[in-house]
Amino acid sequence: VQQGQQQQQQQQRNNSTIGNFDVCIFRVMHGWMKVNEITHERLVEAVELSHELLGATTVVLMTVPFTNNVKDVDAMMKVNEINFQIRKIARGWHLRENTGGVQHVLVLEYGTYYNHIIWSNAIHLGYNVTHPLRAAELTFDSEGPGFAFDRLQNAGEWAPSIPMVCSDTASLGPDKRSCNRNYLFSDGMHTCPETLASRYAAGLACLLGCVYNGREKQYTSADNQKQHGQQLEKKIRACERECNEQFLSVMPLEESWIDTNTTLASFSG
Repeated sequence: VQQGQQQQQQQQRNNSTIGNFDVCIFRVMHGWMKVNEITHERLVEAVELSHELLGATTVVLMTVPFTNNVKDVDAMMKVNEINFQIRKIARGWHLRENTGGVQHVLVLEYGTYYNHIIWSNAIHLGYNVTHPLRAAELTFDSEGPGFAFDRLQNAGEWAPSIPMVCSDTASLGPDKRSCNRNYLFSDGMHTCPETLASRYAAGLACLLGCVYNGREKQYTSADNQKQHGQQLEKKIRACERECNEQFLSVMPLEESWIDTNTTLASFSG
């Protein structure tokens, strides 16, 4: 009997939440995980576990960016597929019969943010690429293989991409072994937080506002609840798009927001 009670207590501990969190921000760790290990099913499981283990009712999924972990075009295509699945899960979450306690799944376009920075720096270096504010997702997919794999030579297994880390081409030299570094990426993976983290933080805060700003009305009728849920989902998606376009990009900010103690709130519609 005692052994059975101990096993039951251990199972309860394993299944209990470790805290009461409203939101879980989930970054898919490509690099630590191989691309073929990041599947639709595992992404869904991660969302469900966010509620089961943390109590979160809102999950923000970050798309996977181009880094030096993306070794070739095949890996780039697989990362694009992972990001497609992330967006698909978020947009279809409200249609699931069992949401596992998670009410909202949002997408933070971290991969697109990296693309905007890389493409902007590539233009500065003289690469013939489309300006990111005029580029669609398919533009990044088609142009990326043509220049993103132009890497520093003899820089080890995880050589960074020149358009990511270099501030000029004059310092490259013919052998492309080194260059003057910019203040965008510290290596081929991590951004320089003092330069770029503020947009990521603002974008995340904006996304949370899409869900939590304003007060929810209470509906007693099932039809009213369903109709309201559909309307709310449309508003959240519109708000999500606006947040990503404004902050997870190189789009200039409105000057009225800067140094005026402005408090931003996210609303759609």
